[in-house]
Amino acid sequence: MDARTSRRGLEAMLRPARAADVPALVELVQSAYRGEGGWTTEAHLVAGSRTDAGEVRAMLADEAVTLLVAEQGGRVLGCCYTRREPTGQGGRERAELGLFAVHPSAQSRGLGTRLLEAQADRLRAAGVEVLVIQVLQGRPELHAWYRRHGFAPTGARVPFAGDADQLKVDGLGMDVMERPLPAL
Repeated sequence: MDARTSRRGLEAMLRPARAADVPALVELVQSAYRGEGGWTTEAHLVAGSRTDAGEVRAMLADEAVTLLVAEQGGRVLGCCYTRREPTGQGGRERAELGLFAVHPSAQSRGLGTRLLEAQADRLRAAGVEVLVIQVLQGRPELHAWYRRHGFAPTGARVPFAGDADQLKVDGLGMDVMERPLPAL
């Protein structure tokens, strides 16, 4: 995949992540999830690092994972991964969406939507029928963003995906949301 995109002045190339991107991806994800200044920060709810180089390298090595990056002028401004899951729940093909981040300086300019839709199109073409995401509780603005992009709450709740000792609010978990990917 090598797609150039532009909207509201932001132009970025979407492409698969490479091993050389690992340091930039770790920095990007940390700034988006734990930094200040972006609307996606969780710094008020969760401490510590969101990811590390080992986790990102493991994603790149996993054949079930596609990790896309949005790059502008050699700078990684966004990323998201999908991981195909074994067939389950009524035989439907499913994939998990995660490590979804846009640098605070590039937020609210359509880049997240383009990353999401690029992944959805790729998965749909590969026969995936449902895209699943776990969204941190206590983030109504994120839940609303995902609803606007076709996700619906399932009513399922799972424990916090990271180190529970990093939670600043006891008992926070993750809400499971799903988006159907109908064949075109």
